[in-house]
Amino acid sequence: MKYGYFDDANREYVITDPRTPTKWINYIGTLDFGGFVDHTGGALICKGDPTFNRITKYIQQMPSSEFKGETLYLRLHSDLGFTLFSPFFVPSLVPLDKFECHVGLGYSRIVSECHGVRTDAILFVPDGVSCEVRRITVTNISDQPIVVDAVPVVEYSHPDALKQLTNADWVPQTMQSRMVRDNERTILIQYPFMSKNIKINYFTASLPASSFETDRKIFLGENEYGTWQSPRSLFAGQLNNTQAERGDNLSALMIPLGFLEPGSTRTFTTMLGQEPSLKELVPVIRKYSELKNVDLALDHLKKFWEKYLSTIQVETPDASMNSMINIHNPHQCYTTKQWSRYLSYYQLGLGARGIGIRDSSQDILGVVSSIPDQSRDFILTLLSFQKRNGSSMHSFNPLTLEGSLGDSVEKEDRPQYYSDDHLWSVLTVTSYIKETGDFDILKIKVPFY
Repeated sequence: MKYGYFDDANREYVITDPRTPTKWINYIGTLDFGGFVDHTGGALICKGDPTFNRITKYIQQMPSSEFKGETLYLRLHSDLGFTLFSPFFVPSLVPLDKFECHVGLGYSRIVSECHGVRTDAILFVPDGVSCEVRRITVTNISDQPIVVDAVPVVEYSHPDALKQLTNADWVPQTMQSRMVRDNERTILIQYPFMSKNIKINYFTASLPASSFETDRKIFLGENEYGTWQSPRSLFAGQLNNTQAERGDNLSALMIPLGFLEPGSTRTFTTMLGQEPSLKELVPVIRKYSELKNVDLALDHLKKFWEKYLSTIQVETPDASMNSMINIHNPHQCYTTKQWSRYLSYYQLGLGARGIGIRDSSQDILGVVSSIPDQSRDFILTLLSFQKRNGSSMHSFNPLTLEGSLGDSVEKEDRPQYYSDDHLWSVLTVTSYIKETGDFDILKIKVPFY
């Protein structure tokens, strides 16, 4: 392998070359709030449902070199102007002296070095919170003092993810951004106007911003003939402080990290989330602006995975087999149980696919020993999609709990169900009973769909 290595001591896969054959994604959070981040810092984040409440604009079919959803730029000052690069490699594509993406359990950590600057960013969603947190540490590893600005950026999708891609007239006219302040903190809020009093997206940082931008056309510059690789607005002194009334909305913050002597460091956090109102988002922002609370949330995440993995640990003569059985396979099984191919780099989370009855029945087999209570609850949910004739719906939307028959409806002269969806429930229930001894599950009455 020329792209990275397994680090079993830290339970990570470490990517050392950002130019992987395809994006390597890692899931953070849950369907309640979360999504995936790729190894170059892009992110597809949603709350509740990737189809009807998507937050970031991540278009998988675009080239791997293109900006997707989120990124970070660093800007170095000199007498000749500014030197711009992304420590995540994408989208600036400036060659990095060092690159590592640590694909961890529920988090990703990107470490890079370029132009005498070391950046260490950890990306995750704290448990039970509707907020993606990025803790970013910038260190001057050169022998000269530097002046550096950090510019984190998010691009928004319309919450109706399919409509974002099918209606280029009405959707941009609905999108709005506003700037509000919490003491010295700049908070950029965003919503389509019909969601203003229901759910608002927000983006902010723990350090003060000197300026901001919310309009993509202005951020890229030159009527969008400026590029994500080198946005023209980042070569001006400050951003434009536009509060977008319509169009393609983003959130960009100019955060002056100031004068860094050799060896000195600045750390800050960014927070991307969604709440019903401004009143409810401020406490979340204040909490995760404190680095000690970020550390506590990471420690809580670590303890979950410690407990989850501790259920089964094996030792064989083959180190690679141990690595797969003890870390990476159970991690993957938990991820597929959570997301069930509903949202991935290849399943786009658009429209009717939903969570598969057959797929999720299989997924439970891989996690029932580690999370029996969650497995039991999920089994009962899946059984609620069985019909009176014994067959089953093929998939369901996790937000609305509306079932779908899938492709079985395409041929009118054939049965309107898949032949095996309902059969997997037999294997799933019996596996659960073998693992737990909980025969009482057989006494529960689950209404037919």
